[in-house]
Amino acid sequence: MHNIIPAIAITAIHGAVSVTAQACAAGTAQQIGGNWYCSEVKAITYSNFPGTGSYNKVTNMDANTGQCTSEKQAYRGSLAPMSEELSMHFRGPTFLKQLAVYYPQSDTKVKRSDHVHAHAHRHGQQHVHHPKRDHVPGRRAVGDMVVATIDGQVVSWANEYAGPGASPNTAAAQPIPEPQTTLATSFGSPSQVPSTTSTPNSPDSVNPLPHADSSGDGSGQWARQAYFNAEAGSSNGFTFLNHFGGTPGKPGTADGGPAFGASLSYASPDGRSAAASPQTLGNKLIDDDVEIIVLSDKTCEGDSCGYTRPGGVAYHGFGGDSKLFMMEFSMPRSGKTGFNGDMPAIWLLNAQIPLTSQYGTNPKCSCWTSGCGEFDLFEVLDTGNFRCKSTLHMAPAGGSSDYFRRPDTSTIKAAVLFHGANQAAHIKILDNGQNFDESLAADVVEAVTQEGSHRGQSSVFSSLRTSYHIFYKQPSSQNFVYADLININVTTTSAARKALLLKLRCQ
Repeated sequence: MHNIIPAIAITAIHGAVSVTAQACAAGTAQQIGGNWYCSEVKAITYSNFPGTGSYNKVTNMDANTGQCTSEKQAYRGSLAPMSEELSMHFRGPTFLKQLAVYYPQSDTKVKRSDHVHAHAHRHGQQHVHHPKRDHVPGRRAVGDMVVATIDGQVVSWANEYAGPGASPNTAAAQPIPEPQTTLATSFGSPSQVPSTTSTPNSPDSVNPLPHADSSGDGSGQWARQAYFNAEAGSSNGFTFLNHFGGTPGKPGTADGGPAFGASLSYASPDGRSAAASPQTLGNKLIDDDVEIIVLSDKTCEGDSCGYTRPGGVAYHGFGGDSKLFMMEFSMPRSGKTGFNGDMPAIWLLNAQIPLTSQYGTNPKCSCWTSGCGEFDLFEVLDTGNFRCKSTLHMAPAGGSSDYFRRPDTSTIKAAVLFHGANQAAHIKILDNGQNFDESLAADVVEAVTQEGSHRGQSSVFSSLRTSYHIFYKQPSSQNFVYADLININVTTTSAARKALLLKLRCQ
């Protein structure tokens, strides 16, 4: 997987990828294995989610040909598309001790998204995903929509430039709007650029969360939807799965061959093989390159999950704008090398991905490449590294070049909060005394959003040295067309944007 740095510009230019690193605190920047690292932190916040956009939703999988069909699926919402049903993924070497999912008290049921389906990537492989850009010669027409990154802010406006020699009066009289944080998605829909804020690693930045007050009236509380405890050997509300579909005598399928890959199957307690029925994950280490997928215990009936792979094991994920994942885990060093050796990871996927084709060779059988959503929470990107990175893969993608310390010698407790009211997603290391109670008071959950006594380092496209990523949208097309890449110092004003527009020409 490729780490995508915040406060950066990532652009595909005729097949090449240009990446400009953010400015780390003095003396902290390091590049290891092609990935940038700044400082160790205890919390990372993602905001400015796209809100609107679309992706390719798988609608049929033909096992005889290995081909799939899809349709454009639009989404809308403050945290979309991560508000859709999600699956949890754990790759070893990881020791998962506790896992819980919470919802606001008034909404304590498995969230079932209106939109569902698709695929992902084998973690450990470098990759970058970017908006679709078809290079088309010619000039931008009056009225075409222009999208650019100016002073670190992605903005859009209607073109007023009719070309050389044209009188300004020949251009359509359309006002240039004030700055908007927008970017072209894979299908040409405007969307915001996710930004990240990280909280420095300091004793004051780790605030113990208060325990839930069971004497309360339930107002504002969050109820536990599902809970797993490895030491007790108990699980409620979860289903543990892996990718061993097609194992003789076990549920799941391998029909479709490499194009689809193996479907989901019930995981054995150690995760190394398929089981005949749901099993509880064992109280032991998940080995290197072994992946456990966790969904709810609600089966997909009819089309309740949208399209799912025929013959595969299918359960609902966890959806909704407001949801909280809490986990206790460690990532001990194994010393192993090779593919995904000593490279543990924890991440979330749009549940459509594992329910169709997560590791197939046909990208059309997955919504992953079109941006339906992946959220890397704690991922070691190269063998034996002690740094865990976080990245958000969607349209557009983003992430933090700060990192969490890998918990290799003891367990840590962490919270992942999707906070619809705040329009943000938070990852935070918790105090080890935090309990995974049956209900959590509102102040417990709200504390996850707090950065501590030190303000977090901003990583929100803030450099005055700007890479201008220029696309324009033709009225007759759903695609944004690549035009220019220019480096220039300006201020973010309507006049400056207008002056820049008058200089731009399609290549």
